[in-house]
Amino acid sequence: MRFILSAAILLSSGAAFAQNNCEKWASKDRYTSAIKAVAKHEQVSYEELCVLPKVLDIEVSPTHIVTPQGDVIPHTRVQLHMSYQSCLYMVRDADKVITSNNCYSGW
Repeated sequence: MRFILSAAILLSSGAAFAQNNCEKWASKDRYTSAIKAVAKHEQVSYEELCVLPKVLDIEVSPTHIVTPQGDVIPHTRVQLHMSYQSCLYMVRDADKVITSNNCYSGW
């Protein structure tokens, strides 16, 4: 019984020290909304995505896509950096739809 109690305390205290990769973007609604779209796509909550142990960093930046007709469509680029791969998501600003995503090896 002591072992189970000790293990539960260690696991819960470890979660308290997990790095929150979303804190630096919290003051920017555009970026937070894009990260939330990625979390939904990955079938996790925003809060879970921000502290997932496998995600070492979340990088967010404004960008746009230009159509062949010359239309400029504002997007937000969200990259999840992990140990051996990174995943790039392009989130359309107007409706928070992911228009493209791919993961690539970090090797």
